[in-house]
Amino acid sequence: MQITEVGISVVANPYSEMVTAGVKGGRAAHDIVFLEIKTDADLVGHSFAWGGRSGQATAHLIASIIRPLLIGQDPLDREKLWQDVRRMDRWWGFLPIYAHGPVDVALWDLGAKAAGLPLYRFLGAYRNKLPAYASSLILPTADAFVEQALQYRGAGFRAYKIHPWGDPSRDIEAYRALRSELGSEMVLMSDPVAGYNQQQALRIGRELERLNYYWFEEPLSDYDLYGYQELCRALEIPIAGVESTPGGLFGATQYLTQRAVDIVRSDVSWKGGVTGLMKTAALCEAFGVNCEVHTTTNALLDIANLHVSCAIRNCEYFEILIPQEPFSFGVKNPIKIDSEGYVHVPVGPGLGAEIDFDLLDNNLICKV
Repeated sequence: MQITEVGISVVANPYSEMVTAGVKGGRAAHDIVFLEIKTDADLVGHSFAWGGRSGQATAHLIASIIRPLLIGQDPLDREKLWQDVRRMDRWWGFLPIYAHGPVDVALWDLGAKAAGLPLYRFLGAYRNKLPAYASSLILPTADAFVEQALQYRGAGFRAYKIHPWGDPSRDIEAYRALRSELGSEMVLMSDPVAGYNQQQALRIGRELERLNYYWFEEPLSDYDLYGYQELCRALEIPIAGVESTPGGLFGATQYLTQRAVDIVRSDVSWKGGVTGLMKTAALCEAFGVNCEVHTTTNALLDIANLHVSCAIRNCEYFEILIPQEPFSFGVKNPIKIDSEGYVHVPVGPGLGAEIDFDLLDNNLICKV
């Protein structure tokens, strides 16, 4: 079997304005890059890529750097292709961290389809469901966070993660209000998206310990290795990090050896695809650390995330950004929780996703 074509389309996300209003980092298009890896055996692997600030820029980088490496290759040689792309990126490509992973996802989708298995079983299943937590966007007030958390608890979620403003005084108000209104039974996490300096993070971390928050995620820039070491030494609440560190598996290694995180964050979008995430999870397991999989902000890659999460042991929760509509675009079977707050992995071949091809075509920007 050989790869004959790598189709790359840029699709406008009609929910871009809603997403931009709720995340840090300023305005962005939030385009989706749709990938189709086609073969001479009539098998096709699919994936979405996060477009960053420009879906067209991402698409052209994949087209110019990765596509030439794939044409004529056996799509089942995933490890070889993963290493080839990594080598090309290191020496010549300088790819953004979200360009390589989606291509690897499409290869795994294709391989699992060839085997007639859902991806999580193709990888080696550990389970078929996982408890989920509702993960907020940035909301205007502490009361808005409380209202949202109560709403999603009523919908079945047993855990909630707040993305606060990064202002310690305001953030503490929201942290306290959530615990006061939700009681001791609801699992709560905090992710200020590198919003604090070292002194602020230490003060906030002690308050989160008092409030019995479950973990403290990315309080500092992922580049602040020393600061993370100090937080891990000083605090009992687990510190989660390295979500956005370039190098994927290799960036996480330094943090593990230096005991600078208690939980490693990884995913199929930013960390080298299914291959990179599985390698990272195995590394974490060797260190006795959880690899908690974070959202990719798009539906197809989050389905890939769920497959990997169900193929490994050292992942405790599955992240669902809320409201879900902006992040469910492009598939007909987005991930949903059951009455007990669990998400169930799709059972169809490959990713098991029902891609809405008509919707993607109707929002097409261009093909590359």
